Order: sequence, then structure tokens, then C-alpha cells
Amino acid sequence: METGLLHIHSALRYLILGMLIFVVIKSWISWLGKKQFQSADRKLGAMTMGLTHIQLLLGLALYIMKKHFNGFTHMKELKEAGQTELASVVRFWTIEHLSMMLLAIILITVGHSMSKRALTDQGKYLRLALFFTLGLILIFTAIPWPFMKSWGTWF
Repeated sequence: METGLLHIHSALRYLILGMLIFVVIKSWISWLGKKQFQSADRKLGAMTMGLTHIQLLLGLALYIMKKHFNGFTHMKELKEAGQTELASVVRFWTIEHLSMMLLAIILITVGHSMSKRALTDQGKYLRLALFFTLGLILIFTAIPWPFMKSWGTWF
């Protein structure tokens, strides 16, 4: 079950990244072009936010299954044993990945909520663009890409 969840979690990231990139580009272009906010824009933002929430639930399930909450103790033991590379891997999964992804999802959720409450079309696009851009940047930095980390995978 853990392997299946991990594969779903890994595959879903590409869909989320694609949608986030699309929403961010469309929002910035629409804001700069002073376009009228469409219901499709609201729905796309809501779908993107919903997928990030599903990803969060999958990630939390994996976090619990892999017992990453024991990472603090494990990290200390590894450092004392002189295994600093392994300790950095444990630190990434225990602290960095979780906290940055949580913050990104919070930013995306706040951006969607604030864009719904904005009074003008320009305000809606700007809030969507700003918060989704910040969330996208955090997500990109928190993913263990294989070209950045020797223990990351593409899938």
C-alpha cells in the first residue's frame, strides 16, 4: 500500500505543477492585460487548490507510514555516528519537505480565498498570481529532484 501511495503522490506532483504553472502564467497575463475575471479562472484555481489538498493528505499518510515523525531522534543518532549525509536526508524528509509543502499549500489556499473576496477583476488576478507563484516556488524547492539531490527520483 505504501508503494502505491508513493507512486500516486509522485505522479500527482506533475499534474499539480502543470496546473500551477498554467494558473500562474494565465493570472499574470490576465492581470497585466486587465482582463475580466472568468468563472473558469475561479474553477481552475479551486481545482488546483483541491489537488494540492489531496496531495497533502497523501503526503501525510506517507509521512505516518514511513514514521518520519521519529526522524528527530534518528537524525541525532546519525549525526553522533558521523553519518552526516544520511542525517541530511532524514532532516529533509522530517523537517524541510513537510514544512515547505505545508507553507506552499497554505499560500495557495489563502491566494484562492483572497481572490474570491477581491472586489475587482484585477485584484482577483493579482492575488491569484502572487500567492500561487509563491506556492509554486516553494513546491519547486521542496521536491527532491534527482538533479538536485542524489536520492531524489523522477517518479
